[in-house]
Amino acid sequence: MVASINETSKLIVAEALRNSLVSAGRYNPNDVVKPAAILWTDVDNQWTPVIPHLRNLLPELLVYGSYRPEQKTGPAIWLRCVIERMLPEVELPDNAIPIIYLPGISRQVLRNAQECPDELKPFVELQYRGVCWTQKNGKDWTVEAFLVSEDGGLGLDIARDAATKASMIRALAELASCPITKLQGKHLEAEDFDKLMVEDTVKDFLVWLDNPKATREVWSGAKWSAFSSRCKAELGFDPQKDGEIAGAELLGLKEGKWSSVWHRFAESPALYPGIPGLLRKAAPAPKTLFDDRSSWPQHNEEREDSLRKELVQLHNISSSEARQKILEAEKEHGARREWVWARLGATPLADSLRHLQLLARITEKNPGGATLHGMAEQYATGGWEADAAVLDAMAAVKSAADYQAVQAAIRSVYLSWLQSGAEHFQKLIASTPLPFSDEISGAETGIGNGCIILFADGLRWDIANKLASLISIKGWKYQLVNRWAGLPTVTATAKPAVSPIAKKLKGMTPGEDFLPVIAETSQVINTDRFRKLLENEKIQYISADETGDPAGKAWTEQGDIDKLGHGQQGKLAWRIGEQLDLLMERLTSLIDAGWKEIKIVTDHGWLLMPGGLPKVDLPKYLTESRWARCASVKEGATVDCPTAPWFWNKALYVAFGPGISCFGNGFEYAHGGASLQECFISAITLKVEKSAAGLAAIGSAKWTGLRCRVQVQPANQGMKVDIRIKTNDEHSSIAQVKAVSDKGEASLLVEDDSLEGTSAVIVLIDAAGNVINKKATIIGSEE
Repeated sequence: MVASINETSKLIVAEALRNSLVSAGRYNPNDVVKPAAILWTDVDNQWTPVIPHLRNLLPELLVYGSYRPEQKTGPAIWLRCVIERMLPEVELPDNAIPIIYLPGISRQVLRNAQECPDELKPFVELQYRGVCWTQKNGKDWTVEAFLVSEDGGLGLDIARDAATKASMIRALAELASCPITKLQGKHLEAEDFDKLMVEDTVKDFLVWLDNPKATREVWSGAKWSAFSSRCKAELGFDPQKDGEIAGAELLGLKEGKWSSVWHRFAESPALYPGIPGLLRKAAPAPKTLFDDRSSWPQHNEEREDSLRKELVQLHNISSSEARQKILEAEKEHGARREWVWARLGATPLADSLRHLQLLARITEKNPGGATLHGMAEQYATGGWEADAAVLDAMAAVKSAADYQAVQAAIRSVYLSWLQSGAEHFQKLIASTPLPFSDEISGAETGIGNGCIILFADGLRWDIANKLASLISIKGWKYQLVNRWAGLPTVTATAKPAVSPIAKKLKGMTPGEDFLPVIAETSQVINTDRFRKLLENEKIQYISADETGDPAGKAWTEQGDIDKLGHGQQGKLAWRIGEQLDLLMERLTSLIDAGWKEIKIVTDHGWLLMPGGLPKVDLPKYLTESRWARCASVKEGATVDCPTAPWFWNKALYVAFGPGISCFGNGFEYAHGGASLQECFISAITLKVEKSAAGLAAIGSAKWTGLRCRVQVQPANQGMKVDIRIKTNDEHSSIAQVKAVSDKGEASLLVEDDSLEGTSAVIVLIDAAGNVINKKATIIGSEE
């Protein structure tokens, strides 16, 4: 997920570092292949002290160095074998992108393949199959940059003097386990970092308890004696005589001075993976029914097991009883979300319960409204949160047993509510039809210069609200409005309806695909014809990896919500966060490119019911085509299900499933019918305020041999042009950077003739060194 500085502040420094490293590998599977690895170059060895902390947090972390397979450390050729999954004895998480830490190595060394030392050459090719962990300006993350940057870092206020920098590096090992909240809201100087290195008995105790045998060996002699002495003096505990089991029991009991020791453990439990096992062994028998048992992992597991059984049984009772049971369970289990086990991901059902109890409250009253407008108003002002709660509750769990339990809980309260709402909605549109194509207004589909429409397939109203929240966190100005999708709510009908060429289309017959035709030619609309119509209107069609010319107007597409829904059904819930991240990245790239206005539109919503939507029969011989939630009925045929006029031709009717029913089995995810979840859609408009430099764009790029002449509009002082293999990687440059002249011109030469015919990116750079626009090109092409 996209994390704000406020969200990051809940973590320790090592956890924030982990999240940043992992996010470097985020990619759009529609546009690029999965990166083979994330390269982490560290020419000055600044980050080396934090590696031991990260090993527990990042099982996919590999380190270049002497061969030590038990620490996932080794030479380059061995690391290449590991990331290719050729060494089964070295385990990596199945879906994780390996992260390779390269201490003492710069990207410049790897970039120069001919002069690169032989022992590093296996990494050279990974620059192009993988990604590098860098700042947005393409530079490596130094410790200082990561701590102070507000754009991808922690945004801390740190003095810039040499003493502070030196102290910061010295204290990095201690800094890694420090909660970020303790570093915020103050001006940090050398003294603050020095204090982190003062001997800390509590921390030493936790380090020892995490791995007593190994720590005892490392702390032999004076260090061990000093540690034992401090433990006896400050904690009343002798590690030599009392041992780790006794220490774990005292830790878990949290009595007296041990309460602060527990608090330190609870701040960053992931750094001490060995302690939960000792707590399990050390747990004493309860003395009373009122003992605090939150410290012991088996007690949390027992509560999770109990909750799982309670949720599974909800399918056997009425929806009103189920709601009451869920609310009672929240009172009993909600507090576990504050236990240390929640930070370790061991409370998935308690986490899910946060959303289930919200679902139970919202569904106490069935959707109503005397008019279509009234029903829509109720949904827009709170009803949609039930749909969001379902997705959040499902996303909180991963195991099959937990999924089954959450599924039972959702169905017990959501199924009847969803069915009732759909039935009521269908009654309303029978007397008050949804808008047709002849009612499309220019305000809805119009587009002017400086505006780009971003189409996101299946951006349901609840997901759009989540996107709006992320936009708000960024501080961007936006407006969220609602509109009605075209019936049937399938992409073939509803996508053209929200496009700027909607007025160029009409409906002849729904046929098998529910597609409109071009009004002038009566040709059925398809992808090529759609793009041609855009071109005729002087609207650019921009692919997902391009940003276009912001001086004009454009259409682009982003997101796989609908595709994932059809492919993964209920498991779509696990992918919503990823899709929102990709949408935010796309918006950022369009804003950086200089677009003044971005309209985010969608075609339809959808129904999602874990365990399956109900089925209704519709004989296939009565239909021209039959989809999950809608059907094109043969001329003269009579069907026993609701019908409504087709959006593109109101003289023709389509059938759809009554309530939330589908024309088939096995659908957890479906759309095409008539319900608020499918028909009530969003339009989000962003108004972007950019500086003159931010509005500059690459107008044209013409090749003569290996020389490229670039035209920039408008030209601004300090701007430069470069040609790179990777947009944000200055080390992938294949030409000498050139300043833009007062006339907006720059001429660049690619000296390596072996690159002719290969893909590259022309980038426009502002005076601060930021990439503000880009344009894909083929080196030496005659475009």
